Amino acid sequence: MSRGEYLLRRHLGFKKVTALMSSVIISVSVLSGCGSEAWDQYLRDLGIRNPDVYQDEEASSATEYSYVISEDVPAEPQLIYYVEDNEDMASSSETGTGMSDGAVLSEERTDREDMTEADASFMSSYKKLKDSEADARLRSAREQVGITEENLEAVKRQQEGNYAYERLTGSGKTLYAELLIIMQAMGEDVPVSTTSDEAIELVFDYVMTDHPEIFYVDGYQYTNYTLDNVITKITFTGNYLYDREEVERRQKLLNEAVNACLAGAPSSTDDYYAIKYVYDYIIENTDYDVNAIDNQNICSVFIDGRSVCNGYSKAAQYLLNKLGIPCTLVTGTVTTKNSTGVRHAWNLVLCNDAYYYMDVTWGDASYQTSAGESADSTKFPSVNYDYLNVSTQEISKNHQISDLVYMPVCNSMKDNYYVREDEYFTYAEPALIKELFERRYADGSENVTIKCASDAVYDALFQMLITDRGVFNYLHDETGVVSYTTFADTKTMIFWL
Repeated sequence: MSRGEYLLRRHLGFKKVTALMSSVIISVSVLSGCGSEAWDQYLRDLGIRNPDVYQDEEASSATEYSYVISEDVPAEPQLIYYVEDNEDMASSSETGTGMSDGAVLSEERTDREDMTEADASFMSSYKKLKDSEADARLRSAREQVGITEENLEAVKRQQEGNYAYERLTGSGKTLYAELLIIMQAMGEDVPVSTTSDEAIELVFDYVMTDHPEIFYVDGYQYTNYTLDNVITKITFTGNYLYDREEVERRQKLLNEAVNACLAGAPSSTDDYYAIKYVYDYIIENTDYDVNAIDNQNICSVFIDGRSVCNGYSKAAQYLLNKLGIPCTLVTGTVTTKNSTGVRHAWNLVLCNDAYYYMDVTWGDASYQTSAGESADSTKFPSVNYDYLNVSTQEISKNHQISDLVYMPVCNSMKDNYYVREDEYFTYAEPALIKELFERRYADGSENVTIKCASDAVYDALFQMLITDRGVFNYLHDETGVVSYTTFADTKTMIFWL
């Protein structure tokens, strides 16, 4: 970001203040707080899979893999172990059809007949579970964690409206429900109804995108069972961070913290006030800390009060969903003062029937100092609203959205923070500037923030208020000195009162 931090004197001018082998653990999404790429390239960039290594992999009866989501560390694969399963696979001579990515993703798919065929072939794998004694054991393992046809349908109904879930086809939704049931039950080695490990990769990410409350899972393991070099079944195990007792203990602490937060939420039918409340609450109660414990899940925010972008974003999603406001996780990369292509997470939120982007992490002054964006937190407001309810055009100046989950183009500015708070200037009007300064003095604010609609407006106000020192016409302070901070990339300027 281009920015300046200055002390403006009335007469003295400016003074600058200055896979993979056979089994691997792979970091999936390294998000430190601080796009569209082809799916395969995105997986390579995040270290999820290495297609070149896959091509040379030796076949085996059963091979186990582990995938662990780990953020704020480089995504480097590490060899862990190789598992050879001696189970007799002869009784399962047919192979399941499995799913390709095309059979999973539904966004912008127009060929409904192809989707129906894909779903039909996918569902046919269920019939094969009735053919042998071995398959009876598979059904039993599924039923023990609650995967029955009846429960699957019930879970799928419960997921309706979840952002990522709605971007899957019927077959993808079935796998989504299976993985969700397994992780909620903390199941191990449970057969799933696909023979595509790529489908598991994708759908696992979709489940985690929709469910920030699954704080006790940071990845998964799966075992491929093959016959004549063809995968005949896959079993799935979540990578569980804690045992059941610890999960229950943490859930109680989470409930207490969340209930305390929600008790103070505004009782308005206007979504904007609830979203702003959550944005403020998380920032005011959380410090950015790359060394925070559990910083990739909501425990870091609600229990420890220290986190990074993934924790901030999942906590915002969790709270807003509790308030009945649809909010989802967005991943991608950002350009910061010190680097480019930094992995990051933020949110997509539905406010009064229009979508906006929201980055709670970048709204926290403690991020600016901890991430090296500024050495002085006093040059930033404790809550920076540049990233509350912004458009795609605005967020894309320094955020690049990944193509993991389709994200909409957000064009509305109606519920942008600066628009709602009358701090958004479409032209340089002295009377409106005076009104804003008076309003901020009246409410005891520590600063006056001005957001400009265009570069032309920003340049005009910079000339008027800073270069020509017109800001002194609006100050109550007679010292003849004012500190200010400017953000050219977001067209924002802050004057400290």
